[in-house]
Amino acid sequence: MQKKRIISVVAILIVSGMGRADFTFGPPMNLGPVVNGPAADCCPNLAADGLTLYFSSGRPGGFGDYDIWFCTRPNLDAPWGPPVNIGHPINSQYYDAYPCVSGDGLRLYFSEHWQWNPKVGARIPAGSTDLWNTEIWMSARASPGAPWGPVVSAGTPPNSTGSEISAAVACDDLTLIFAAMRAGGQGYTDLLMCSRATPQELWGPALNCGAAVNSYSMESGPCLSPDGLAMFFESCRDNPPFVWDIWMTTRKSRSAAWGPAVKRAATVNTADNEWNPALSPDGRTLYFTSNRAGGRGNDDLYEAPILPIVDLNADGMLDDKDMLAMQETWNRADPRGDIGPMPWGDGVVDTYDLIVLGQQLLGKEPIAPVPHAQEVAPDVVLSWMAVPFARAYDVYLGTSLADVTGADRTNPRNVLVSKAQATTSYDPEGLLEYGRTCYWRVDFVNPGSDPTIYRGSVLDFTTRAFAYALKNVVATASSAQAGMGPEKTVDGSGLDKSDGHTTEAKAMWLSSGPSPNWIQYQFDRICRLHELWVWNSNQVVEPFMGFGARIVTIEYSTDGTSWTLLKDVPEFARASGQPGYAANAKVSFGGVSARYVKLTITKNWGAAPQTGLSEVRFFYIADASPVQP
Repeated sequence: MQKKRIISVVAILIVSGMGRADFTFGPPMNLGPVVNGPAADCCPNLAADGLTLYFSSGRPGGFGDYDIWFCTRPNLDAPWGPPVNIGHPINSQYYDAYPCVSGDGLRLYFSEHWQWNPKVGARIPAGSTDLWNTEIWMSARASPGAPWGPVVSAGTPPNSTGSEISAAVACDDLTLIFAAMRAGGQGYTDLLMCSRATPQELWGPALNCGAAVNSYSMESGPCLSPDGLAMFFESCRDNPPFVWDIWMTTRKSRSAAWGPAVKRAATVNTADNEWNPALSPDGRTLYFTSNRAGGRGNDDLYEAPILPIVDLNADGMLDDKDMLAMQETWNRADPRGDIGPMPWGDGVVDTYDLIVLGQQLLGKEPIAPVPHAQEVAPDVVLSWMAVPFARAYDVYLGTSLADVTGADRTNPRNVLVSKAQATTSYDPEGLLEYGRTCYWRVDFVNPGSDPTIYRGSVLDFTTRAFAYALKNVVATASSAQAGMGPEKTVDGSGLDKSDGHTTEAKAMWLSSGPSPNWIQYQFDRICRLHELWVWNSNQVVEPFMGFGARIVTIEYSTDGTSWTLLKDVPEFARASGQPGYAANAKVSFGGVSARYVKLTITKNWGAAPQTGLSEVRFFYIADASPVQP
C-alpha cells in the first residue's frame, strides 16, 4: 500500500517583539471586456464553489433598468465566460440588483427598487402607489443548475415599511446582513443583522450592527466572509455626501460582536467610488465595483488579491525569523500570528497559519495538511518542508501530548523517534495503532559540537478506525408482525444518541411464524466483514416473554446463492426490557468477504414461537485508501 504523506511547515523558536498579522491588497485588475460592458456593471457575488459570478448590469438586452446577470467558468484558473441574463422570474421591469446566493446555491437574495403598497405585499406595477421603496426578495430552486423558482419576499424581518437593500447571506444561510433606512439608526442607512436556527425558519429580529460598524453617514453593500469572521462593506463616511469607500470589520467568533470598522488600503480605495465588495470562497480575492478612470463603462467590476502580511517579528523583512516567531503564539488565540486560513485568521494559531507563512516565506505551495486531521492511514509517512537555516531534524512522535510537548534530547520520554536525520520525512516502523490520536514535533538542528536546536510546534492527527459501520443495508425476513418489519433492525429507529435502545415495540422486528425464523441482510457491495453488534428484542415484556434471539445460526454469501456457515457464533445475550439498552452481543466475522448475511434463530429466550431483534450493526474492514491529511 502506498504511504500517505503529511507535508507541513514546522515553526520553532520563541522570540519577542512580534508585530501583528494583517493583510493588504495587490493591484486591482479590471475583469475585462468579456465581463464588463459599456453600461454600468456592479454588485458582484460569487457562488460557494467560485465558478459562478453574479452581478447587476444596465447593459442592453435586459428586462428593466438594471438586471441580474451571471458568468461561469469551468475551473478556478479559467477566465470568466460571457455574461448571461438570469431571466424571469428574477428580473423584472424594475431595478434588480445586489444578488447574493446561499452557500448551497439553492437560494438567491436580491434587492429591487419599485413602488410598494404595504397592503398588497407583492411585486406590483409602477404608478400604483405613492411610496418609492426598496425590498429584499428571494428565489429558490431544487438543486444547483435547476431553474429558479417564483420570487417571494424575504419576509418581515428583514423587510419593513422602511427601505431595505443589499443583503448578504452567510454560507449556511443562517445569518442575513443588510442595509436599511430606519428610524433610530446611527446614520442615513445602517447595517442590520438577523439570524435563524435553520434555513427553513423565518428570520429573527433585525438588530443594528452598532456604532462600531455604522456611522452618521451611509453604510451599505455588506459582504460576509466564508468563515463568517469578517465583513466588508461600503461607506461614504470619509467622503460625504456620496463618494464610497470599502471598509471592513471582524469578530472573534460568529456569535461575537463586530469590532471597529477600518478603511482598507489605498490600492483598492481611491478618490473615485469603490463599492459592492465581494469575496472569493477562499478569502484570497476581493471583487468590487469602481468608476475609476480606465474602465469600460460607468461602473466596472474589479478584482484584487488579498495578501497576508507575515512580518511577524516586525523587523521589516520576510525571512526565517518570521517562521521561528510564530511559535510564541502557537495554539493560542493571538492576532500576532493568526494569518490563516483566511488573511484575518480564524481565532487560533495552528497549522493553517504555518501553511500561509510557508507559502509566503518559501515560495512553495505545500500539500496542505488539515489541522487535527482525521482518517489518516496507519502507515502514514510524516513529511515537512525544508528550511534554509537547518541541516538536520529531530523527530518526536507519540500518543501523549505532554510527552511530545515536553521531550528533548536530554529527556526523550520515549518519543524521540529520530535524531539528527538529514531527510525531511519520517516513516514510523510498522503500522500506527488504529483509531488513535498521535502527536508529532520536528525540531530543526544546526549540528556541531554544540548544536543549535530550534524547538518545533506540536501537530496532531488521528488514524482511521480499523472497521466502519455499514450503511444502506436491506433487511428481509421469514415473517413479521404488522408494523414490526425486518427493516426496523437497520434503520436506527429506537436508538438514542448514546446508542441505547427504546422499549417501543414498533422500533423492533418481531416474527409472526413458528420457529425457526430467519432474517437476512444485503449490503450494497461485497465487503470484508469484521463484526456484528446485536441489540436483542427489548420490549417491556422481554423479561417475561423472552422474544429475543438466543441460539442463532449465521451464514454468509457473496452472491446470495452459495452460503458458508460462520463458526463459533456465541449465544445472543438477553435484553433488559429497559430504555437505554445497549448492544450486548457481538459476533466476530474475522474479515470474511460477504454481501449477504442470514441469521436463523433456532431458539429464543422464552416459550413463544415468535422471536425478534431490536437493531443490528455490521462493521466492515476499510480497504479503500483513507483521506490524505
